[in-house]
Amino acid sequence: MPNTRPLTLNPAVTGGEEAASWLDKQPEEVRRTTHLTHGGGLAQRAVVEPGAFVDPTAQLIGGMIVSKGCYIGPYAVIRLDEKPDAMPLVIGADTNIQDCAIVHSTTQRIGARVIVAHQAIVHGAVVEDDVTIYIQAVVDGGGTVIGRGCFIHQGAYVGKGIKVPAGRYVEPGQKVLTQEQADALGPIPDALVHVRDHVMELNESHARRHLAGG
Repeated sequence: MPNTRPLTLNPAVTGGEEAASWLDKQPEEVRRTTHLTHGGGLAQRAVVEPGAFVDPTAQLIGGMIVSKGCYIGPYAVIRLDEKPDAMPLVIGADTNIQDCAIVHSTTQRIGARVIVAHQAIVHGAVVEDDVTIYIQAVVDGGGTVIGRGCFIHQGAYVGKGIKVPAGRYVEPGQKVLTQEQADALGPIPDALVHVRDHVMELNESHARRHLAGG
């Protein structure tokens, strides 16, 4: 079983309304991940959809939806105790968050078919579909958006508030600290398209095999 831990919502999140009444008025994603505690308060938890695999050593803390086909690897940490509101993190279908990767802070969306590779960090950014955040890369928060299909290579850093246009490539170790730098990024090399396809195939097979008990 995945190692999940609920988080109590800050009372200010409910706007002072009766908890059950407040919850009834919320979007479906909030109602799926939020429950009344024995003390009459509200707490959020991880919802792992059928067909997703979460390694027993991974830590899922707070409200999130792990969509079908996802693979969450050993010792990955998804910790959502700094979100400003009750909207959960939604991790799209067929995404893989690999060994020792960290998703933290105000992160509320990671798209479908995303790779967050070994020891990579997503710290509050919005990550669109088909993005690769490779080994030990860091994507910071504060309004940062990684556009669809981007490849953030090994050890690279994307700073706070940066919006990386779709399909762009950040080279190994490169630091993207201004919007001008982000806008000047080039396309992804063809060779890395095949690297991404291979990683996706491997992690999809890992999820299927582990779910089957193999």
